[in-house]
Amino acid sequence: MEKLRIAFLGSGSMGGAILQGLLDAGYPKELLSATTKSDASAIAWRQQGVSALATESSPDANALLAGDADLIVLGVKPKQIVEVLQEISGEIGKNAVIISLAAGIELETMAAVVANPNLIRTMPNTPALVGKAVTGIAPAASASQDAIDATVSLFEAVGTAIVVPEEKINALSAISGSGPAWIYYFIEQWEQIALEQGFSQEDAKRLVRGTFDGAIDLLAQSDKEPVELRKNVTSPGGTTERIIATFDEHDLKGIFAKGLAAAVARAQELAGK
Repeated sequence: MEKLRIAFLGSGSMGGAILQGLLDAGYPKELLSATTKSDASAIAWRQQGVSALATESSPDANALLAGDADLIVLGVKPKQIVEVLQEISGEIGKNAVIISLAAGIELETMAAVVANPNLIRTMPNTPALVGKAVTGIAPAASASQDAIDATVSLFEAVGTAIVVPEEKINALSAISGSGPAWIYYFIEQWEQIALEQGFSQEDAKRLVRGTFDGAIDLLAQSDKEPVELRKNVTSPGGTTERIIATFDEHDLKGIFAKGLAAAVARAQELAGK
C-alpha cells in the first residue's frame, strides 16, 4: 500500500483522524491529499506536507484530487456522500477504490451514482489518532480482492481492521464506531460521581482515568476473560457485589442493547429505510 495515492475527500473528525494517524505512522506525505471546507484547515494540512484544497475557494477540489488517487476516502457527512460521488464520477480511475466512512449510506446507493466496482463501506473510530482504531470493512460483492486488501492495509496502518458483510456494518458502527463515545460518557459520569463525593476535579480524574487505564491494561495482559477478572474483585457479600447487583437490577445490559438498537435504527433512517 505504500505506493498508493490516497485522497481524503472531507477531512473532518473521522477522516482527519485517519489522515493524521497515517502521517504519524510515517506514510509518505507526497502520496496523501485532502479536501477541507475552509482555507484555514487546508493550510494546516499543507503545513504537515499534505496536498490540500479547500472547497470554499476551490469548488472543484474533490474532483481535482480524486482524479489521480488510487484510494478515495469519503470523509464527508452521510447527506453529502451522493453529492460528492456525483462530483467525482467522471474523474476517478476504473481501478480506484472508493471507501466511505459514512454511517447509513449503503453500497447500493453508492453504486447507483458511480460505475466503479471497488466500492467499500467502512466504520472506523477516532482512536486512529493514536494508532488504535477498530475499523469494520464491508466491501461490495463486485470489489476485487486487491481493493479489499488495500483497504485493510490502510486501516491497519492506524489500528486493526475487521471485514464483515454489509448487513453487520450498522451494528458494528454502534459497537466500535460509536464506542469511544460510550466510554467517554461512562468516564464523564463516573468522574461526576467522584466530584459529588467531595473529591477535587484533579483527584476525580486520577481516580477514574487511572482505574480505567489500569483495568484495560490488566485485561490486555491477562489470559482471563472480563467475567473472571470482575469476579476476582467481587468478594461474596462485599461492596463490589452490591454495585454489580445494582447494575443488574437496573438492567444495564438492556440499556446497552436499547442504545445499540437506536443507533441501528438511525442508520437505517439515513439509508432511507
